Amino acid sequence: MGSHAQEISDAMEMFGYTLFLFLIAVKMDMGMLQRVGRKSWAIGVTSLIAPILVATATLTAYSRMHKPAKKDFEELSFISIEQSLTSFPVISCLLSDLKLSNTELGRLALSSSLVSNILGILLVFSTSTTRMAPSRAFRDILLTIIFLLMTVFVLRAAMKWIVRHTPEGRPVKEIYLQGILFLAISSALYSNFAGQTILLGPLLLGLAVPDGPPLGSALVNRLESFFTGILLPVYVTSTVANTDLDVLVLEIKRIPIEAAVIFIVFVAKMVGSILPPLICKMPFNDSLALAAILSCKGVVELGTYRFLHGQEGLADRIYSLAIVSVFISATLTPILVRWLFDSSRKYGGYQTRDVMHLKPDMELPVVTCIHTPDNISSVIGMLGCLSPAAESPIAVNAIHLVKLVGQATPVLISHQQQKRIESKSYSEDMILAFTNYARNNMGAVHVNLFTAISPAKLMHEDVCYIALDKLTSLIILPFHCKWSCVDGELESEDSAVRAMNMAVLQRAPCSAAILVDRGNLGQAATKPHFQVGMFYIGGDDDREALALAKRMARGPGLVLTVVHLCEEEGGRSIRLDEVMEDEVLRDVRENAAGPNVMYKREVVRDGPQSALLIRSMVDEFDLIMVGRRYGMECTQTSGLGDWNEVDELGVLGDLLASADLHTDASLLVVQRQQRH
Repeated sequence: MGSHAQEISDAMEMFGYTLFLFLIAVKMDMGMLQRVGRKSWAIGVTSLIAPILVATATLTAYSRMHKPAKKDFEELSFISIEQSLTSFPVISCLLSDLKLSNTELGRLALSSSLVSNILGILLVFSTSTTRMAPSRAFRDILLTIIFLLMTVFVLRAAMKWIVRHTPEGRPVKEIYLQGILFLAISSALYSNFAGQTILLGPLLLGLAVPDGPPLGSALVNRLESFFTGILLPVYVTSTVANTDLDVLVLEIKRIPIEAAVIFIVFVAKMVGSILPPLICKMPFNDSLALAAILSCKGVVELGTYRFLHGQEGLADRIYSLAIVSVFISATLTPILVRWLFDSSRKYGGYQTRDVMHLKPDMELPVVTCIHTPDNISSVIGMLGCLSPAAESPIAVNAIHLVKLVGQATPVLISHQQQKRIESKSYSEDMILAFTNYARNNMGAVHVNLFTAISPAKLMHEDVCYIALDKLTSLIILPFHCKWSCVDGELESEDSAVRAMNMAVLQRAPCSAAILVDRGNLGQAATKPHFQVGMFYIGGDDDREALALAKRMARGPGLVLTVVHLCEEEGGRSIRLDEVMEDEVLRDVRENAAGPNVMYKREVVRDGPQSALLIRSMVDEFDLIMVGRRYGMECTQTSGLGDWNEVDELGVLGDLLASADLHTDASLLVVQRQQRH
């Protein structure tokens, strides 16, 4: 190939590589990464510092023992430092391929890699500028800061304006997409002019693009197939084609030592990445998977080595060894992560997200699900029972779940970001109702509204994703059966809703509750004394239900009665869990939970007696709360499990939701966060 043709080929390949990194950044949710916690900082810092320190010590020892030539030592130093760094685009792409981006593990890996990547860029930038003349260093720093400020305060604001002025359900105007593509290319040229790698500009610009529909998804749909599917593979193929494996054989005597240095740095990075999560009590398998993810190398490293080989004269031997190490890492890491990480725990969390551990004055974040217009009044009535106030507000994330029909693509719409079109949308009733509810409870209720259009069997994915993304403590799920408001008879049931509820209970990253509305929750705000009954036996689910009930009881006009079902003592010894239950109920018994909280202790000998007692009391309440207690057996419920028809409600919930129980009382069945 002629030199001119080679230059054109190289330019096209670099163009594809640059736009690939831009698209990776576009896909990222920067709102999630703004909540980087101490754990992410600790992992990001140690995963960078540990391998750099070990690399420095190893290279010093290598230099003293083998007295390498200056050029060989510098080249091995470059590779060792590159092995120490974490590439945010590579980690993002890996997690996307493994479908782990929306998991707690994936989010921790993304935030940690972002911290490590930024620190690595600053380290490399500061090191390179110290070698420049002061005037050149000042110029490069100033130009970089100007671009960063322009991106954050001007370009991102402009793109948010585009999102706000794109009607819901309509595509982004073509001129806007072309303008952003032009900016991405221009940012690469500007980065090069500012003395930085040409990849920095597109990466920062991509992070500034609002993720998801309409703008982020439009850019991805328009550009991904061509750049990721055609130009990027050509770039990778060309990079590998420049690898001379023969040189590894010809210089076999030097390869083992240099490979050992790279391996030692890799081990140090693994150790630096795994220690912080282990100290934070993260499971060993998950910690090891996280370390493997953060140590993974990919297309960014290929690009770096290609640049060093072509522009800086990196030796063929070192270049080939580095490329081989990248391919080993890129091949083995996905296999190791799939083996270590259980995909059934996709939405499992490492943080406690329940009502029990919320302070009384903390905001209660809730996800509510809406399937039909009937659910709207039920859910809003239930939210009113949570007694929102300025000193103890609630954050409501309401999702209208719409079944996908035809061949359309699943979509998740945030109604905060986009302007609504004039015609009636899927969720107009929900938007109007919840907006009015928030307006009527200004300062006490904050509302985020979503529409999720997806296949029925995948609806739970949207619910769990939003619960994880919004760091919620409770998910409220409408029951799949509907009762008539006239005679209380069963009116309809939806098997798809039931399947979704079961899936959410199994995978929820926080506590979850199933709401059985018998038509009276819409009147909760108008009744002078809304009676809530809580049947308490013990266990995590009951304690969570009690914590929620006590929060509800802080509001005026709501009376809480806690009925403690105790088994006959019969001279048996006191168990440790009973001591715990006694401590949980102490403030209720001593009337410390509030003036409108009452406590009743009822001794029962078996399940049938518990059922008779509950049936005799249901008409005293407007709303009854119980813990799900799935799979738990005790004297108070013995014999009732044989008649259980609705597993998602538990034994007592199934009893209270039975069509044979003629009552107007609604029901809330609570399950505490499952620690997978």
